Amino acid sequence: MPSGILGRFGLARAAHLRAATARADKFKSRTAALKQRLHAALDEAAQWKQQASQVNTQAAVAMREAERWKGKDAGHLDELATLRDKFQRLQQAEQIIALTRGHLLTMETKLDVLEGAITVLDRRTRDHLEHGTTEPSIEPPVTAKPS
Repeated sequence: MPSGILGRFGLARAAHLRAATARADKFKSRTAALKQRLHAALDEAAQWKQQASQVNTQAAVAMREAERWKGKDAGHLDELATLRDKFQRLQQAEQIIALTRGHLLTMETKLDVLEGAITVLDRRTRDHLEHGTTEPSIEPPVTAKPS
């Protein structure tokens, strides 16, 4: 009997049926394996998505932290500039103080010289008045000792 006659009645040869059943079983097992691989791939994709989400969250936190540190650095740089200005003003003040001390020492020296000259003049004037002479005495001038 040709397969054409069996086919008209909705029947098939046993060999064809066994082959088709074997192919169907093979496709079912392959489909089951592919479904397992698909589920495994979906699970792995979900894990990767979760890890990516965690990494994105960590990156956002790191970026906020970096911005916070940049802000702190800017504040520290401003503070450093302010301290540098204060230090320069302090150095200028110290230079002015040193110069002022030098002027003060010079003035004290001049005052000591004037005091010595006044003392010598006073002594000569007293000697002159005590002795009653009209001529000034010829004494060597007394020089003041610097202090």
